[in-house]
Amino acid sequence: MEDTKLTMLHDHYKETFAHIQDYLKLRDRLFAYLLLVVTLMLFEMYSPSGSANTISELIAKKLEMKTPIDISFIASIIWFALLSLVVRYYQTVVHIERQYDYIHGIEDQMSAEYEGKSFTREGKSYLRSYPLFSSWAWILYTIVFPILLLLIAAIKIIGEVRQSEYINVLLGINIAIALCIVLSTLFYMFLIHFRK
Repeated sequence: MEDTKLTMLHDHYKETFAHIQDYLKLRDRLFAYLLLVVTLMLFEMYSPSGSANTISELIAKKLEMKTPIDISFIASIIWFALLSLVVRYYQTVVHIERQYDYIHGIEDQMSAEYEGKSFTREGKSYLRSYPLFSSWAWILYTIVFPILLLLIAAIKIIGEVRQSEYINVLLGINIAIALCIVLSTLFYMFLIHFRK
């Protein structure tokens, strides 16, 4: 009976680990997309008129339009894309973290059958031999990147407000999206750094 339980637990462990691997791939793709959108925003901030013309012409050419699209509309689409990616990226990272907590519990159950010497790959063994570079990468992903994202969003939206003569619908939407990005980032950082 104990062998059957251990076999079932081991199969569940393998399935859970495969599930985590899928989410790690998704996280990496989302991060790359986030970097692309942030780069686009930085381009808009660095060269507002040049980026407006370039982006508008590129989209008009791709959609085979005769007249370029208004850049304020494109800016709102970029804001919305950033919010969508930020929320999905943070959800994925939090889900992965929760799954690792879960898989550590499964490893504890399985390794108890082997006097604590087996099934510690993702738990005790991984955490015991955590290299300095991995700690540095964790700081970059969970502290530096979110703070830079907050700064870029704040600087970008403040610039948009200053450039506008009045708050129109698109600017109001951009402000709301920027606030959602800030809140999402703060919640993410709280969950990652202060979870039980």
